[in-house]
Formats: sequence, structure tokens, C-alpha cells
Amino acid sequence: MAERLLPINPALFLPNPSSTAPRTPPRPRQSTDAIVNFTPQSAHITSQSSEVYSENSKAPEQEEWLKEDLKSTTFYAGTGIDFGSQPLILGDILYRARSVDGRGTIVIEAAPDQAEAWLYAAKFSFPPATCHSEASLIWSALRTSKQRPEWYWVENNLPNLKFWEDVELAGNDEDFPHERIKVFMDEYCPDFGYEKRVLRILVQDKLEPLTSLREEVHYAQVFCDVLQAHRWLYDRCRILHRDISMNNIMVRKVDGKIFGVLNDLDLASRVTKEMSATSKHRTGTRPFMAYELLDSDPKKLVPHLYRHDLESLFYVMLFACCRYNLDGESVSSLYDEWLTDSAENLSNSKEVLCNSHKDFNPPVTPDFSGFSKILTDIREIFCDAQYARSTSRRTKTSFDPETVNGTITYEKFLAIVATFGEQKFPIHHPQSDPQPDSLLDEFALEEEEIKAKMGEWLDEDSCFASSEPSGKGKEV
Repeated sequence: MAERLLPINPALFLPNPSSTAPRTPPRPRQSTDAIVNFTPQSAHITSQSSEVYSENSKAPEQEEWLKEDLKSTTFYAGTGIDFGSQPLILGDILYRARSVDGRGTIVIEAAPDQAEAWLYAAKFSFPPATCHSEASLIWSALRTSKQRPEWYWVENNLPNLKFWEDVELAGNDEDFPHERIKVFMDEYCPDFGYEKRVLRILVQDKLEPLTSLREEVHYAQVFCDVLQAHRWLYDRCRILHRDISMNNIMVRKVDGKIFGVLNDLDLASRVTKEMSATSKHRTGTRPFMAYELLDSDPKKLVPHLYRHDLESLFYVMLFACCRYNLDGESVSSLYDEWLTDSAENLSNSKEVLCNSHKDFNPPVTPDFSGFSKILTDIREIFCDAQYARSTSRRTKTSFDPETVNGTITYEKFLAIVATFGEQKFPIHHPQSDPQPDSLLDEFALEEEEIKAKMGEWLDEDSCFASSEPSGKGKEV
């Protein structure tokens, strides 16, 4: 058994630790058919526009040069840690943030000693102490899914929370760079608002990346799954994801079945009427953000609405189908500028893409030819929205920003992605049905309950966990 660290030492997970001699305890055998692409997020907040972007704002292939470096890192490999009652051994680093002002996120594969494969992804990050916990949102969603049999399906499409804990950065201030960063920022960038941090730990079941799929129809199924899970969260839990990206749409494979999983709720938030009316935060992963949210004009700032996540899903589908083949390889340079352009330029190019009434022929790769009509039909939704905007301005009639006068809706998206050729996918959530805001009081009570679970290993006997986790939830 590897050395076990008790309690968890926050200093171990500071960004870019100095190298030490590698430990060589027994290691779980790594599965060769499952490549993890767990993509955590971080907030970059600027005083001018109140933007909140993901740490990982680049597409997967842009970090190819990092992969071997990360996988060869041995500082953490073999370290044993007790996550509540469950001892796990850490493996290779799957993701490490490269930013000073972010959360310093690190994701590491983990498994029990002598396990056959890496079963879990352990995420360590340093968010502001006041930041809403991703774990509480996941826990609340899983609890809600058990309230009615017709909601059981969504367990297959959400991450399965196993452990979470917040560790205060106690001790001498010199032990942690965050205190020194705060002092520096407060002196030289007083408007930045750098906050004190905590070490936040989250362990969940291992998932696979979208690009692990090898059949076109499976991509279509995953997009349909995620669309429904996303709307279910919005309707039943009043949670808006706010960071739809290629890396946050993941895959659960169980007994030959494929399930799309809406992963990573780091930037998600509860939805209230007050939030819709006043929120000015622009959140997401830049290549997939809605063009309105990227607009740098402070007079045009709009709240992050449900339809903006639908627009992000369109960009994910476009990006995947126009750049990749079914071996998961990037074979085209289309939309390269989305990875490097300024927010203003990206906003302009996306606005032209969505609003131009010229014929649109999606430049899909040969492996994704079946998506051409789907992408064309979705893009037509945004053209209709632009016409509705123009009509409202010209006639000076009332305007509904939530759906752009009924043009951008969940039902319209679902009608397009519910079939792929001759294949019809299961429809679990046929129409939007938001719950009243009064339920937010109940959600607040749930968050208190999850706080009581902090530091415990949440197995199948936990109050929220399915008796058949990882894709074996009941189907309706």
C-alpha cells in the first residue's frame, strides 16, 4: 500500500509544484480503451467587463503538446490519500491549469490500490472561498432525480459524485502563494478583486471524452442526451450550466450502451428572476460562447440566458463535425480563429455565421456528413431569431429576450436532434416545464445537507447515489 497522507495537505496541489523523486508503490493497471478528458474550469474576472471564462478555453487538439508532459509527470503518481473512508492512489495528471489568477485546477486519475483500471477523476482547485460549490449542485440534481420514477433517466446523463471537501488554507501565510498574490493584486490592481481561496476537492466516476466515440450516430445520441439533461436541470433544479463546451460534453459507456453526460458544473448557477434581470457575468469557454456574451460593448451586456447555452451546443456540434474524424483526430483547420481571436472578433464572426441569410452549407468532414442537415436546420433557428429582432425594432413591438420572441427554444432544438437518419432517440423530457422559484428555498436546505456530507465517501448506499451508478439508472 502506498503512503497515505492524513489529513490532505493543500500544499501538495499548488500549481506547478517542484519536482521530487517519483514514488514506486503498486499502481492500478491503466485501461487502454478509455482516455479521460475531464475538463475543470476557472474564473478569470476582469474589472471592465465582468467576464468569467474557463481556464481551458482551447479545444482539445490545441493542448496536444501538453499531453505527454502531463502524463509523464510523477510528482503525484503513487501518492495515497484517504477520501473519507475510501483510500485511493493517485495516478497521472489529466489536466493542469496554466494561469496565475485562476483556480489552479489539477485533475488526477485515481483508483483503489490494485484496481484493474483508473476508476475516478479527482479534481483539486483553489476557488474563492465564497464561490458556490459544484458538488452541491451535482448532489442536489441527483437527489431531485430520485423524487419521481419518470426522472430516473437523468442519472445516466449527470456526473456521479463520490467525494467532496473544502480545506481551509490555514497556517503561515508564506506557505501559500495565494496570500502573496492577493497582497500584490490589492496594491497594484485594486479593482481586480482577488479573493481568498480554499482547496476544493471533488472526486467523481471516470468519464470518457466526446471524441472517444467511433460512430456518427453515437455523437447524435450524445447531443440529444445532453440537450435533455441540460433542460431537465434548468426546469427541475433551476440550474443553468453556463459552460457548454466540447470538453464538458462527455460519455458514459456501460454494457455496450452510450450515454451523453453533461459534466463540470463549476460555472453553473441557480436561476432566479433576479438573476435573469440583473446578472452581467459572461461565462463559458470562449470558442463556444454565444456571440452576445462575447460582445465587449458594455452597453450591450446581457444576462446569461438559457438560449445562450443552446447556441453554445450548436457551436460544439459545428466544431466537432467540421474538424474531426471518427478516430477522434483533428483533420481540419476550420474555425481555428475561434481558439485565438479576441472576444470582440469572435463575437463578430459568430454573429455573421448565425444571422446571415446566405445559404449555409456546413463544411463537415466526410465522417460527419449525416450532420449537414441537422446543422443547417439549427442555424436556421438563429436566422429566424435575427429576423424577429429586426421586426421588433422596426415595428416597436414587445420583445421577449429569453427566447427572442419564441424563435430559440428547447422544443425546436429537440425536434431537430431527436432523430438521426432512421434512428430515433429516447425522449425523456419532451417539453420545457420550469419549476417555480419558490423551490429555491428547498434547494437552500439541500445545500445545508450536502455540507453535512462533506468529507464522506459517497457510495451507492448514500442518500442520493443510485443503487446502480454509472449508467445503470432506471429507464422509462
